[in-house]
Amino acid sequence: MKLDGAPAMRHYGVSRFYTRHRLAVLLVTLICFGFVAKLRKPARLRNCQGGIPLPQILGQQRKSGATANFAATSAGWRPGARCSNYPPDASLVIVVKTGATEAFSKLPTLLLTYLSCVPPENVLFFSDMAGTIGNFAIHDSLDKATAAATSDNPDFDLYNSQKELRKLGQDMGSLRTEWKSDEAWRLDKYKNLYTAQKAWDLAPERDWYLYIDADTYISWTNLFLWLATLDATKPLYLGSQVDVGRPPFAHGGSGYLLSKPAMQLLVGDDRKSLAKEFDKNATTACCGDQELGKTLFKKGLKVQNVRPVINGNRPKTFNFGPELWCTPVATMHHVGSEEVQDMWDFENQRNSTKEPLLMEELYYTMIASLMTTSRRDDWDNQSPFDQLRPDPIITPVITPDFVGEFFLHDPTRSYNHCRKTCERDLACFQFVYSRGSCKLDTAFKLGKPRYPSKAEDGGEEVRYQSGWMVERIQKWIEHNSPCAGPNWDPDH
Repeated sequence: MKLDGAPAMRHYGVSRFYTRHRLAVLLVTLICFGFVAKLRKPARLRNCQGGIPLPQILGQQRKSGATANFAATSAGWRPGARCSNYPPDASLVIVVKTGATEAFSKLPTLLLTYLSCVPPENVLFFSDMAGTIGNFAIHDSLDKATAAATSDNPDFDLYNSQKELRKLGQDMGSLRTEWKSDEAWRLDKYKNLYTAQKAWDLAPERDWYLYIDADTYISWTNLFLWLATLDATKPLYLGSQVDVGRPPFAHGGSGYLLSKPAMQLLVGDDRKSLAKEFDKNATTACCGDQELGKTLFKKGLKVQNVRPVINGNRPKTFNFGPELWCTPVATMHHVGSEEVQDMWDFENQRNSTKEPLLMEELYYTMIASLMTTSRRDDWDNQSPFDQLRPDPIITPVITPDFVGEFFLHDPTRSYNHCRKTCERDLACFQFVYSRGSCKLDTAFKLGKPRYPSKAEDGGEEVRYQSGWMVERIQKWIEHNSPCAGPNWDPDH
């Protein structure tokens, strides 16, 4: 029995040893798994503030709208590596207006490119909801709006919906698919006056305040060369003038510049009555930049048109040609994130960042290689004019099917007729034809794709065909280049 049982006992001991070993390994594995799971579970993440779970802190901040602790300062800040053309002592505040539904899709690119040159206390972000982006506060432009604007006003439905969504910890970007773009536009018009007043409170007594949108690009080289020609001690309201309604006003997306005395007009002792009147008028107004222009006009300050230095176009839609060739441009509008990066890269690869950037250089570098073809289908080069002369060019044309009657040369008949109309006028550089419409232009630009669409009247499909007088454009460029120097005021 002993001889027979010894192996059995030895097997039993070994079995017990491996069993215990496996149990120990399993126990250690479970402990490790639980530890990792604890780390991975957001609800159990803790920070240094008394062991309070992080989501609880964030929830408290969201409910309160607290942003003060995140206000950016210049302590430890250094400008980006590409900022040699930004004066370190510039007395300039950049005020960026955006919306909660778009802020995180547009602002990061600005912060990584040209805004990386601006000391943090001189960059202010305003939206229709308080928040933070990186180390920067996003201030709520509308939290002081009066009852004249907010009471029973559907324009504020989006504003209220954003607050409810924030309470649920949801992403504001999700509202972009639920609300039409005009809802955000209608809310936007109430921001301008409050944005200006708060900008002064947060960064008072600066020489200049430049207001832009989240899709505006700034060329620092051109901006500071231009500012050096201006007097900041005078009340100045400068921008790309819009003549829709009265009085004229500066277009917000292009950017508008206010001097210190002009800002003081908006932040005086009457700021509360100004806000109440502004809110009342905005309910039936077109847009906030127009209402701001009216407010300044009533205080005796008119807008000064400085287009194209302050500009509402971008490289692909610039009107290159006789009017704008040797002119510098300091701002651009409707610039997408990729275009912002392209412009930023281009400016930092120039031979000299101290020389003004002219339209001529922009064309050669960014557009010329894209305008070597004389025709593009499903393309809109945005030619605006029905005709270039006081009287339309209408001439008899004998066609192959001539039977004794003359057909008048009508540019709206076809693409080829439209092209011939442009060819006949030496001032014409380009044209676009679409479903019986022929538009001409005395400038040349690239434009953008315009894909076929259904006609509203149920007729034939709407298509755009664009054409350029390539040889004529090239001859004009050769005759007018290089520029002798910058023309800061093309109207004089």
